Amino acid sequence: MPDDSPASWLDTFFTSVYTDSDLELRDAATTEAMVRCVSAALGPAPGAALMDLACGTGRHSVPLAAAGYRVTGVDLMPDYLDEARARARRAGQQVDFVQADMRNLEALPSGSFDAVVSLHTSFGFFDTDEENLAVLAQIRQVLAPGGKLLIDVMNRDWFLSQSGESFGVEPHDFVVRNFDSSSGTTYLYEERFAPLTSRVRWHIRSVENAPANNGRERTVTADYRVYSAHELAALLTRAGFEILGLHGDYDLAPFHVHSPHLILTATTTPREN
Repeated sequence: MPDDSPASWLDTFFTSVYTDSDLELRDAATTEAMVRCVSAALGPAPGAALMDLACGTGRHSVPLAAAGYRVTGVDLMPDYLDEARARARRAGQQVDFVQADMRNLEALPSGSFDAVVSLHTSFGFFDTDEENLAVLAQIRQVLAPGGKLLIDVMNRDWFLSQSGESFGVEPHDFVVRNFDSSSGTTYLYEERFAPLTSRVRWHIRSVENAPANNGRERTVTADYRVYSAHELAALLTRAGFEILGLHGDYDLAPFHVHSPHLILTATTTPREN
C-alpha cells in the first residue's frame, strides 16, 4: 500500500511532470521579476554571498549570479542539480550547487551567507510546524550576523478566495481545478485544501496528446502547508528572526489578504549566549 503521509510526496513529486507543467516555471518574465524582487527587497551588496534554498534546476540561482551575487544553490534532488549545473554552464555563470535536505544544512559553513532566499512556495513541505521551524533554524545558522531572509509562498487567504469546485466534491471540501493544454501535453490540476491542517494536496496529471504517445498519462502529488501572513510571521519570530517587510507580489506591492503571494523579509536577531 502506498504511503499517503504528507512527507512521502517529496520522493516522487519533483520530476519533469512538475517542471514541465508549472506555468510560472516556464515564464521568463516572472523569473526576471522574482530576481528583481530579491535585489530590491534585500538590497545585497555586489558580491554578497546568497543561498538559493530549494533551488531546483537553477531557475533563480543563475540569474542571481548574473546580477553580481556569489550564489550557492541548495536542493535535495540530484537530477535537478545536474540540470542547474548545465544551466549555469550555458549562461557562463559560476554557481555552487550543493545537495542537502533543508532541515540539515551542516554541509554549509555556519554564518557564511549574507542572505538566503526561498522562492516559489518552497517552504512548508514537512508534516509538522516543528519540522518547518527546524528549516528556519538551519537558515538562521548559515546566515551571518545581520543576514537577511526572503520567503515567498502562496498566500493561503488568496487561495481560499478562489471559486471552489462543486462537481464531485463533498460539501465540507474546498477544491480548485484547472488545466493547461498550451503545449503538446494536457495538464490537469487539482488543489484540495484541508482546513484542520491548512495543507494543500496538489495533484497534477499529464496526458500526452501526440498520437504516437497514445495518450500516455503520468501523475504526481504534493502535500504542503500553506500560511496566512500572521502564521508565517509568528513562525519566523519563534525561529529568532525579526520581520522587516511584508509584500504581496514581486513588484513589492503592499500585502493584503487577496494578494497572490506572501513575501516576508526578515533579519537574524542576536543569539543568546
